[in-house]
Amino acid sequence: MATGTEAEAAVLYVLAPGGMLTAAQISEQAQLTGWSARRAIGQLESRSLIMATPHTSRWSITPRGRAAWATNFRRYAQ
Repeated sequence: MATGTEAEAAVLYVLAPGGMLTAAQISEQAQLTGWSARRAIGQLESRSLIMATPHTSRWSITPRGRAAWATNFRRYAQ
């Protein structure tokens, strides 16, 4: 089970290449449980590191999230 920070890093890792993914796609690609993925998504969104696309339930990384990935979370990449 991933800790909060590891789960957040996994979500940013999956979103870093770009594109918009659903929570289920993020969970699958990041190899997280649904609960862990949704919690990490909520935490990252609250810090404006990722954003939801209105009406499509898809998430994408923000410029701020890309900067955080590059400086703080990259060490968690597998």
